[in-house]
Amino acid sequence: MISIDPVTLAVTSFAMVATASPFVYYSYKLKKLTTANLASFEEFSTSNNAVPTQHERWRNHYHLGLDCQSKKLVYHRFGSYPEQSIIDLNEVNKVSIQEKSHMIHVGKEKRHILEYLALQFHFKDSSHSPKTVEIYDGELFSDLAGERSIAEKWQRILEKNLKSPI
Repeated sequence: MISIDPVTLAVTSFAMVATASPFVYYSYKLKKLTTANLASFEEFSTSNNAVPTQHERWRNHYHLGLDCQSKKLVYHRFGSYPEQSIIDLNEVNKVSIQEKSHMIHVGKEKRHILEYLALQFHFKDSSHSPKTVEIYDGELFSDLAGERSIAEKWQRILEKNLKSPI
């Protein structure tokens, strides 16, 4: 039988708790933030008579939802500059992807760096200026985490809903 020194057991236990506590704290904090963001999104949707059936959240910063019945898109951007908006797809003519990028030279190689990515809504009423909803901002995030595919996917979904009858 192996005997364990009580002091060694106490020091080892303390070290394990000290190592695990930041991860537990971050997990708790992230879950609390996610729950608050989701509650805010649902409250805004309900107050605008929209019941989104398709959702997508990414980076704990953006949330899109589509109510296929009433043809309303609900958009939320959280963080330092929050935005909430509802777009009635019955008033939209076309959805396009808006990109802003710049080119840098690294030796003999040229690289395109994406600065901004958004869905842009063009309305049937020409006096109504286009509306953009941000998908990615290079000022906030240093890398892409699938935002281009998210933008393309939602453009296809929204274009399909624009063509379908009411």
